[in-house]
This record gives sequence, structure tokens and C-alpha cells, in this order.
Amino acid sequence: MVDCLLAHAFVDDNGEFGNPVLVVIEPDGGGLPQDRRQELADRLGIPAVAFVRSPPARRTSIAIHGSYGLPIRFGGHPVLGTLEVLHHLGHTVEEIVPEAGPVACRRDAEGICRLTAPATWSKPWRHLQMASAAEIDALTGLPDGEDFTQVWAWTDETAGEVRARLWAPRIGKGEDEACGSASMLLTLQHGRPLRVLHGRGSVIHTSPAGDGLVELGGRCAVRTPAEEVTAAVERAYGRG
Repeated sequence: MVDCLLAHAFVDDNGEFGNPVLVVIEPDGGGLPQDRRQELADRLGIPAVAFVRSPPARRTSIAIHGSYGLPIRFGGHPVLGTLEVLHHLGHTVEEIVPEAGPVACRRDAEGICRLTAPATWSKPWRHLQMASAAEIDALTGLPDGEDFTQVWAWTDETAGEVRARLWAPRIGKGEDEACGSASMLLTLQHGRPLRVLHGRGSVIHTSPAGDGLVELGGRCAVRTPAEEVTAAVERAYGRG
């Protein structure tokens, strides 16, 4: 049996919303090649699949693949979701290594998963400031002429509270419920901690960490994948 669990990163205090990542613990010595990982991720249709190279350790390597035909060099929600799944399975992890490079990570005493990484590892997200949260809530897509864009507005500038949503239609990506990497870039631009209410209700915490680094944090919830997801993973590894 191949271990796989679904994690939602950036859930609210009730465990709702968040961005899903399927975390697959690959059999020791039996990892899939990149093209087959991508094929599986495309078939599953989950925003991200993180393939963990066995055995998990304090420094653990992963390969992240999106559901839109492309591998992901670095993604905030896949890394944090992987951290939460490994914690759930009893592993203590201090560093997760996606394609972009080593990412320091921790799970704090309040159960919030946190990572610190260069904000420039993020995709080249654009940012469009809007007048109010209500204006953002009313959107059904990006304003004309925008793509790969996080739209945002202050809800309490003094407290660093932001309302945000994001779309990337040119890569076939609909609305992203909770984009940590775009929020990292927004934090780098403003040079201050932010609490971002993203998508329908996800919550993202960010804070500058110096030298272009940003700490990204959020609560994560681990769930059992649907039976058809587990079956597809088993078949991909020749176990089904």
C-alpha cells in the first residue's frame, strides 16, 4: 500500500476552506519518474500533488506537480501541507526540499505550519490593489487585461489585514483558493507582516524575515482522500 493523505493548507480556525495538496509517500526505492508523476497529477485534478521521497527525515526532498500539466518548483501550500502530513504520520521535519531549494519549516505550539523561503522563488504573480474588500468579493474573474494576478485590498491597514483573490487563466488555472506564494511577494513589497483573508475564507499569515526571505504560515487539516484517488495512486505504483 502507498501512503497518501490529503492536506488543506491555510484553513480557518474551524478547519474550513484551504488549498488542497495530495501528499504521496513514495515507496523506498520505488519512486515514479517525472513524466509519470505529472501524468498522475493531471489525472487526479487536485491543485497540487507532493511526492515525498522515502524515508521521510528531518531533511526531506519532495517533487511537486500541479494539475495543469506543469511541475511546481516551489509552492507555499504544497510545502506546508506536506509538513502537516508528515507531522500527522509521526515524523519531525526541519527542512523540506522542493526543486527550488531547501525550505526551513516548523510547526509551532499553536499548530500553525510555517516555512521561510525567498519570496522570489514564487511565480511572477502580479498584484492589483482595489478600493475595498466588497469590490473584490463581487468579482467573478480578473478585471480586463489582467492575468496571473492577485487582487487585494486593505481591510485594516494599521493591523496589516488584507482581502485577496487570485486567478491565472493563461495556464488553465481557475481561482486559487489560497495562494501563499503571491502573498509572500505582497509581503515583500510592503515590508510588513500581513494576515490575508484569501478566496472564500482561507487565512494566510506572512512576515518579512530579512534578505528577501518571507515567513509563510497557516493552519493545515489532514483528511483521508477519496477512494478513487487512493486507487489511482495504487495503480500508478503498480499496487492496484
